[in-house]
Amino acid sequence: MTKVQAHFPSDYRNARAAFIEACEAADLGVTTRVHPFAMAPDGKAIFLDTAVAGPRKAASALLLISGTHGVEGYFGSGVQTGLLREGLAKRLKKGAKIVLLHALNPFGFAWNRRVNEDNADVNRNFVDHRRPPRNPAYDLLAEAIAPKAISREALRKANAALSAFAKEHGAFRLQEAISAGQYDHADGLYYGGPAMSWSALMLKDVLRQEIGDVKRLTVIDFHTGLGGCGDAEMITEDLPGSSAYRRAKSLWGGLVRSSEAGESVSAPLTGTIDKAFARWMKGKELTFAALEVGTAPIRDVFDALRKDNWLHTRASHAHRLAPAIKREIREAFYPDTAAWKRKVWDHAAKCVESALAALA
Repeated sequence: MTKVQAHFPSDYRNARAAFIEACEAADLGVTTRVHPFAMAPDGKAIFLDTAVAGPRKAASALLLISGTHGVEGYFGSGVQTGLLREGLAKRLKKGAKIVLLHALNPFGFAWNRRVNEDNADVNRNFVDHRRPPRNPAYDLLAEAIAPKAISREALRKANAALSAFAKEHGAFRLQEAISAGQYDHADGLYYGGPAMSWSALMLKDVLRQEIGDVKRLTVIDFHTGLGGCGDAEMITEDLPGSSAYRRAKSLWGGLVRSSEAGESVSAPLTGTIDKAFARWMKGKELTFAALEVGTAPIRDVFDALRKDNWLHTRASHAHRLAPAIKREIREAFYPDTAAWKRKVWDHAAKCVESALAALA
């Protein structure tokens, strides 16, 4: 096993242990927030952990977030742990700090699910839940997007309905209908949740405790699942021509793509962390990007999500298909190969290094 491969975890427990060990070796304290009502499959507690390097009153900060979409945490956790092992905390500029948030959605990480304990997508959760956005196209396609059965015939009918929509409205409009976010189908995909989630509340608490005094903040939120295998984008929701977009371009160059401008592999989304930080950091300088690395063909990723959703909302973990479905969704978001790890590690290390260099 190469040095880079060794940074990537085998499961949530291994990921957390390695992260804490790397923090301790770097002489960083860890603040642990235990989930009050969700457990791992082994019946044990799950946690959101944060570590901070640099002065508490620093004017500039870099925030690195892993596990927003739980099963995608293998990538972000591996990067956080590996960078700590390779001396990240010692490369800080004067007057700056780094905040590492490990496993924002620990339930999804522990259960190999993209969503949280409420079947909610944490990155669609930051809305006014009294008046959530509507997604009428999802409403129209709800049963085709998240079928109530996953037999070959059921999936064939569902896929035919999606294909018909794409033929009439275009493939990108279908992607937007499916993934933008929806708030009316709790048993569906990309559900934004019924209220502010525990993960969202904890993120806001981390901001208050660790970033409240910061004047300039750069955020990298680590994601997987969109794009060619091992390819990368730094996805921003800022529009070309804006000061935030120009800052992102100065940091990450050609990797930067605006989802709002149609440049990205991602459709425009509702209720994102990016939008939440834009509200929370109003009047301050914010540069936010999601580092998205590709894993598998989009059809395979979507198929894995549908089957996992069916397993958790329609069946049970005792179902004979459960082991295969759980393997499939893990592989859809975490290709456990040396080549993929090496490639995505290089993307992440360069992006973090660029952000670090600009902190001073």
